[in-house]
Amino acid sequence: MIELDSQLTSEILGRATRPVLADETRTALQGRTVLITGAGGSIGSELARQVAACGPRGLTLLDQSEYHLFQIEAEVRRRWSAVALRAVLGDITRAADVAEAFDGAPEIALHAAAYKHVTMAERAIVAAARVNVLGTAMVLEAARRAGSRMVLVSSDKAAEPASVMGATKRMAEMLVLASGEAGQRAVVRFGNVLGSSGSVLELMVRAIEQGAPIPVTDPSATRYFMTVSEAVSLVLTAGCGPHQSDVFWVDMGEPIRIGDLAARVERWARSQGRTFPGTRVIGLRDGEKRDEQLTTQGLEMTPTLNPHVWTARQTPIDVTELTAAVEQLSTAVEHGDAASVLEALVDGVPDFIPAAATCARVLPRPVAFAEAA
Repeated sequence: MIELDSQLTSEILGRATRPVLADETRTALQGRTVLITGAGGSIGSELARQVAACGPRGLTLLDQSEYHLFQIEAEVRRRWSAVALRAVLGDITRAADVAEAFDGAPEIALHAAAYKHVTMAERAIVAAARVNVLGTAMVLEAARRAGSRMVLVSSDKAAEPASVMGATKRMAEMLVLASGEAGQRAVVRFGNVLGSSGSVLELMVRAIEQGAPIPVTDPSATRYFMTVSEAVSLVLTAGCGPHQSDVFWVDMGEPIRIGDLAARVERWARSQGRTFPGTRVIGLRDGEKRDEQLTTQGLEMTPTLNPHVWTARQTPIDVTELTAAVEQLSTAVEHGDAASVLEALVDGVPDFIPAAATCARVLPRPVAFAEAA
C-alpha cells in the first residue's frame, strides 16, 4: 500500500475526503470484542488500527500471511498496548483455524479476507471460489455458532458481475444475506480504494518511480474511488449500529474516468520533478468492465442518518437454488475443476456472464452462457 497525503488524495479524487466514523460508533466499539479476518491486508490492517484506537475489550487478528500479520500485530501492541490482542495465523478455508479465531465468541466479526484482484481471479478460478465463497461460508457458520454480528467486506464488482472475482463476491454476499438473521448480518460494498495493494493508483505510481509510462486500461472507463479511511469507517458504521438494512455504501461522489485519473497523477508527478514517458493504453483485461456500478440486483439505495452512508434492503434470495449452487461449487473446488466452478457461479449468480476469453480457456465444451459472453 502506498502513502498519500491529503492534498494529493483530494486532487486525485476531485473531492474532499469524507469523515464517516461518528463518535457514537467509536463509543459503540469501546469495551466490545472484535475479530478481523484478513487483518494484514490494506483494509484489514486499517480496521485493526481504528478498532484498537476505540478501546475494545478484546481484538483478534486473523491472516494467512505470516509477515503481514506480524507487522500489524507489532504495530497494534506498540501503539495500543492496553488492548487485549490475539493474533491467529491461519486460513479462512480451514475449519480449525476459523474455530481458533472465533474462540471466545467475538461480538463483532469483520470479514475482510478475500482474493480481490480481477485479473488474477480470472486465471485462478478454483482458488478465488475456495477463499471468497467457501471461506465466507465457513466464517459465516462460525459467526452463527458464536452469536457474532458479521460484516462482509464486498466490492462494487459484485454488481452485475463480469468477472470471476465479482461473481465470487456476489455469491458470498448472497450467503451472508440469505442467513436469515436480521440485524446480525451486513454487507458493505466498496469502490476502488486509493493506494491499496495492487490498486490502479499503486500501479501508476510504481510505473512513475521506474521511469515507465503510466498504464491506462481504457481512458474512457469509469471507476468509483474512496480512501482507506472512508472504507474502514463504512465497515465500522455497518458493524456497530442497530441497523435492519442489509447492504451499505459510502458516498464516493461521481465516478472518475481512468483517463482523468491518469492525467491527475501525471500532473502531480511532474510537479514533483519526476520524468517519465507519459501514458500507455493497455486495454481492458478479461473480466474488467468499462463502467462499474454500485448497485443492481433490485437494490435501491436510501440515505441513513449519516449523510455519507447509504443503505438498501436485499431482494429475496432463493435459498434452495443458492444452496445447490454452493454445493456444486464446493464439489468442483474439491476436484480442482475450474470449468465446473465457473458453471456453478453462473448457476448461483443469475446476472453473471463470464468473459468470453475465460470461457474459451477453461470450458471443455460450448455452453449457452459462453456464447452469450
